[in-house]
Amino acid sequence: MEAEEFRLVREALEAFAADHRCTSAEPAPARRAEAQKALDGLGLAELRRGARPLASAQECALLAEDYGRQPMAASFLGPSLLAPEVLRLVEAAGAAVSYEGTPTIALGRDLRFADGGDGNDEAFVAWDAEGADRALCVRADGTVRSLGLGAPAPTTDLLRTVRTADTDSTEGTDGTDSTQIVGRLDPQAMRAWQAWALVMVSSELVGAARSFVEQSAAYARDRVQYGRPIGSYQSVQHLLADATVAVEACTSATRYAAWCLDHAGPDAALTAARVAKAEVDVSALDAVYAGMQVFGGIAQTWEHIAHLYLRRVRVGATVLTGTARLLTALALPDSDSKDRADRLDRTDRTEAA
Repeated sequence: MEAEEFRLVREALEAFAADHRCTSAEPAPARRAEAQKALDGLGLAELRRGARPLASAQECALLAEDYGRQPMAASFLGPSLLAPEVLRLVEAAGAAVSYEGTPTIALGRDLRFADGGDGNDEAFVAWDAEGADRALCVRADGTVRSLGLGAPAPTTDLLRTVRTADTDSTEGTDGTDSTQIVGRLDPQAMRAWQAWALVMVSSELVGAARSFVEQSAAYARDRVQYGRPIGSYQSVQHLLADATVAVEACTSATRYAAWCLDHAGPDAALTAARVAKAEVDVSALDAVYAGMQVFGGIAQTWEHIAHLYLRRVRVGATVLTGTARLLTALALPDSDSKDRADRLDRTDRTEAA
């Protein structure tokens, strides 16, 4: 995309965020629907459609960062960046895809990449599903299925809409099979898809962490205690300095991974994406925790928006895959490491809970 054109896209997204930014912990359903309609009107889902997408991975990652900076209740990652990329990869594999509507992405019930083969024995949820009408499920064997959407599912992230996904091969109200096979990704395309998903989720978390640290620093400059701004105290300065370093660390790792998506092969891109997500899972969360301490008691109240950032980053650190599984895959990339990764992943989920 030309630099001027991309600048206009970012400005449009910024204007949308200014108009539809959440100011309360529980945005009304009508408010969510209004925000989603406005976001869909920007046409961002077209950025990755077709054999020659309009936007590069680096540009999409920057948009995900921009979106993560604001507490938004509309769905951007799933319908605009993740699902279109799945369809693009399926088309690149030679399948004829004529998909109408607004799909999002389906993950396992624990919000991890779908495991298993073609069987329907695993429960799925449509993640980031506001305004979506279907969910694309990418199984471990590369099969891509289109699933119907069910009832809302609980989630700690109050800004994210999550719904159950129908895996039963039953005929829907429109007479179509609710688990239609869209296509299949070969191993290389699967690596590219996983790398893409890890980078886009990481980018949104980077944006959220950076914005929250900036808000914490602004609060430290304004909040006066004992006759002085609390930002003048060295202990607060140390907190904010450490948080800033943490944000820069995960920003560098994530932007490099986005560069790899554009300029390196799927194997190198997946390795970089795993490094980035593992870094973000730790550093972004540490940065938000530090920001919560700087805000102090006001951040612990329901009315303040601080906990919206904390919830988004806390849940995001477990989405797609856990830190233990990422580190195991990086250290032991061979297939023999799967059992060990599974054991560590279960431990990682228990600690997160």
